Amino acid sequence: MDNGFFGSLIAQILYLTDFGNLSPIYQCFMDGNENAQHNREAFQLERLMLFTDAVFAIAITLLAIELKVPELHHPTEHAALKGLAILTPRFVGFFLSFFIIAIYWLAHHRIYRFVIRATPRLLWLNILFLLSIVLMPFTTAYQSEYVMLRTPWVLYATNILLIGFVQVRMQFYLRSSIANVVHPIERQHPDLDPVRPMLSPFIFLFSISLGFMPIAPPWLLRMTPTLLAPVFYLYQRRYRRLEREYKQQVDTQLT
Repeated sequence: MDNGFFGSLIAQILYLTDFGNLSPIYQCFMDGNENAQHNREAFQLERLMLFTDAVFAIAITLLAIELKVPELHHPTEHAALKGLAILTPRFVGFFLSFFIIAIYWLAHHRIYRFVIRATPRLLWLNILFLLSIVLMPFTTAYQSEYVMLRTPWVLYATNILLIGFVQVRMQFYLRSSIANVVHPIERQHPDLDPVRPMLSPFIFLFSISLGFMPIAPPWLLRMTPTLLAPVFYLYQRRYRRLEREYKQQVDTQLT
């Protein structure tokens, strides 16, 4: 292999062990045609994404930890089935939260593929986003343990409301011309539409409002996530319209 390969490899190691500071040694190994600032921003974004993925993975793992094997005092088929039946609320909470976290992980990757540089404000928004994600295992376990109470579900819905609010704030920031973290031509991409992340918080806000109504039974609150499917189905019409407009805008600018 040529010296350029080893130089590039050593430069990356030096950069990663220097906690984000471009040392003079790193600059010596850089190719003269490369842009130092661009490489630095690329490394920062890579570290941000790796850290984010790790937090998501930990949050999903903690969800599974709450699924305890039922203790059978008399190991019979009837006792085994009864033990599984008792765990039904936990399994429902696990699958619901698993897919919610997975959807937000997909959304995070969908919007961050447009980011060209990380600013301090974007880093803090991402940290707040991850803070709300790592709360999910606790709020999931709480509402799964007390399925006949309103307060645990309201706390769970508030957690998801917080996730959605931070994501909306992030997407507004990504579209900002002042922040300049996304190429101007991509700021109007339909994947950065701030309406999309507002849909889930709206549903769970409705669920929270039901929680303060004494006439609403606790099971009704837990049925509100079923509204997400038709709401997102209806949103597809808006997405397709924005996609057509974006393609026309790109074609106009390229001609």
